[in-house]
Amino acid sequence: MKNIRRSATTVVCTALFAAACLTAAGAAVAAAPSSPGQRILGLSDMLRLSDRTEDQLEVAKEATEKYRDVNVAVAEGYFQGSPDVPGEGFHYLNPKWLDCNFDPAHPEILLYAFLPGQTKLRLVSLEYAIPFACMPASGPPPEGFAGSLDVWSNDEPVPFWTVNAWLYLRNPNGLFTQANPRVP
Repeated sequence: MKNIRRSATTVVCTALFAAACLTAAGAAVAAAPSSPGQRILGLSDMLRLSDRTEDQLEVAKEATEKYRDVNVAVAEGYFQGSPDVPGEGFHYLNPKWLDCNFDPAHPEILLYAFLPGQTKLRLVSLEYAIPFACMPASGPPPEGFAGSLDVWSNDEPVPFWTVNAWLYLRNPNGLFTQANPRVP
């Protein structure tokens, strides 16, 4: 009888130990940095992004990581240019970047929002803007990110073509859509 109890105890302990090891291994894999060949945005809008688009997005994210802190953005010339817009947040504009050129590393607008349960502004998206003086609203949209997934909008109350890149808060409606239902 002692052997059966010992065996049962051994089996239970072994099972618990194995479960703990699997849990720890899963956490380690989840926390591990991505492999060198893995892209940061492998899929968007259920379609594979082209390598060129991913390169542009990686440049954008690398150049804007520092703006997670709104104070850094303000120190570098961005200022609040809108009230809290539902689905987008607060628009911080840098007039230095407002020109006729699309440059992934220099978004004209940064979108910040107070997300549910948070008391600190969070960078949620980058917004690129091209004035109508450069590309008339009646004409074709500007050339932006490589491929055809970025959809430029010209229906805002300001005279710009705009496109968002939701690099800091996943948007279930798509990477390049205008509004994000996760932003109150």
